[in-house]
Amino acid sequence: MISVYIIDDNRIVREIIASQLQEDPRFTVVGSSTATEAMKEIIKAKPDVITLDVEMPDISGIEFLQWLMPKFPIPVIMLSSFTQAGAKVTLDSLQAGALDFVQKADGSEEDFLRMVLELKNKIRACAKTNVSDVLNRNQRTSQTKSRDSSAVSKIKLIAIGASTGGTQAIEYLLRNLSGELPPILIVQHMPEYFTGMFAERLDSVSSLNIQEAQEGQSISKGNVYVARGDHHMELGDPPYYNIRIHKGEKVTGHRPSVDVLFHSISKSPLASFCAAFLLTGMGKDGAKGLKALFEKGAMTFGQDESTSVVYGMPREAYEMGVVKEQISLDNIPEKISELCFGTANSYN
Repeated sequence: MISVYIIDDNRIVREIIASQLQEDPRFTVVGSSTATEAMKEIIKAKPDVITLDVEMPDISGIEFLQWLMPKFPIPVIMLSSFTQAGAKVTLDSLQAGALDFVQKADGSEEDFLRMVLELKNKIRACAKTNVSDVLNRNQRTSQTKSRDSSAVSKIKLIAIGASTGGTQAIEYLLRNLSGELPPILIVQHMPEYFTGMFAERLDSVSSLNIQEAQEGQSISKGNVYVARGDHHMELGDPPYYNIRIHKGEKVTGHRPSVDVLFHSISKSPLASFCAAFLLTGMGKDGAKGLKALFEKGAMTFGQDESTSVVYGMPREAYEMGVVKEQISLDNIPEKISELCFGTANSYN
């Protein structure tokens, strides 16, 4: 049974969430309060997971995380409004140590049930995460070796897919990559208002040029393209491989979907020249797409369990037998450097 502490300035919201969780035998609510009260109660309650409102009048979600994480690195799921202002605060929360977020219900019964189901799934997924490891990695710099950027590489494209825990993992990777790398295409499960700000934040910490992908862009070296929230991203046809952005049906429950990106690459002449990484995330998005790439000769990697916030998506691909190598997040920057700057051809 997973013990949960609910933090929200609205008593009615707390009671509703608590009643829904208590009806499920997998959860027990060990506390429910404002952030100020929680500071006094958390040490006694000892929850497995905390749900935390992003915007509160007494102490903001960010301020609470800044107090909590150095003392009690407990998994935290944020409740966020999906507005432009809410997006910035939520991304700040993820950077401050929260593992994931759930969109607040809009007031309708249908959307409330959606929120509760998503919250339950993410609580279960994140309950056993070692938050200290995530926080420590966020502060580390990978020791990648200097490579000869003039070396001829087999790799002409890098594709990355992630969900829960992916914002921190992707930031770690891009902060520790440099040189004239092949184009990098990224799908991170995020809503529409979030991805532009996420790309801007990544661009500020990386030597690479990082942007939210736009319809019709041609891909080029040294550039990173982040899929737009609530839109699928596909690789277009040669010779320019212009990015295609569209609002098709959700795939595996997601838009953007990693599967959509990976499948589009598998149909391209670049498939056998692609290195694809399926990172931490809940569910199975990306596994079938990685299989398609694997069958076309791409180099396929899955993040290992020990460094995944949620070992769901990479596990699905690994159990399908389409991951050529399971790899620690700490080692991915060096692996990409090796593949792109001279040693990729030795990989089998």
